[in-house]
Amino acid sequence: MLFIQVHLMVAVVGRLFQKWFPAQPNLFYTFIWDKTDAYGQRVYGLSEAVVSVGFEYESCLDLILWEKRTAILQGYELDASNMGGWTLDKHHILDVQNGILYKGNGENIFISQQPPVISSIMGNGRRRSISCPSCNGQAEGNKLLAPLALACGADGSIFVGDFNYIRRIFPSGNVTSVMELR
Repeated sequence: MLFIQVHLMVAVVGRLFQKWFPAQPNLFYTFIWDKTDAYGQRVYGLSEAVVSVGFEYESCLDLILWEKRTAILQGYELDASNMGGWTLDKHHILDVQNGILYKGNGENIFISQQPPVISSIMGNGRRRSISCPSCNGQAEGNKLLAPLALACGADGSIFVGDFNYIRRIFPSGNVTSVMELR
C-alpha cells in the first residue's frame, strides 16, 4: 500500500497548527512555535504540545491513519524585571509560578519536572519526654513526642506543633522552644 500524503497537526496552548505534505522518502519538518497562546499572549515556562502525524494511503482516500505523541516546549524565559527586580543572585532567575530556575550559564532547571524529595530535618525516631529541658539545639537528631502541625515563617523557619510545645526550626538548623502548653 502506497501513501500519498502526510498530514501534520500540532496543538499547543489552545492553538492548532496544520500542514500537509506530498509523500516522499525521509520527509522531515521543523516546527517553530512563536511562544504565544490562543489569545496571542506570551507563554512562560513549559507547555505540552500534542503532535499528530496522519498518513493518507492511495487505496483509502477517505481514511487517514494517525499517530499521536506529546512534546514539552519551552516558552519565554522570565526577565528579572518581572520579579520586581529581584533575583536569586546576579546570575540566576527563579520563575516560581512555572517552576523554572534560569541559571546564568544558560542552563534551565525545570523544578516541576524534578522528582519530589522528602527528607527529615528533625527527629531521630525516639520520643522525647513530656517536659523537655533539652529540646533546644540542633534540629537534626532532636527528639519529637507527637508532631501535630507545621507552619512556615517568612524567614524560612518551620514551626512544629509537637504535642505540648511549639518549636521553631531556623534555616540554620537550630531549634528552639517558642511556647510550652501546660
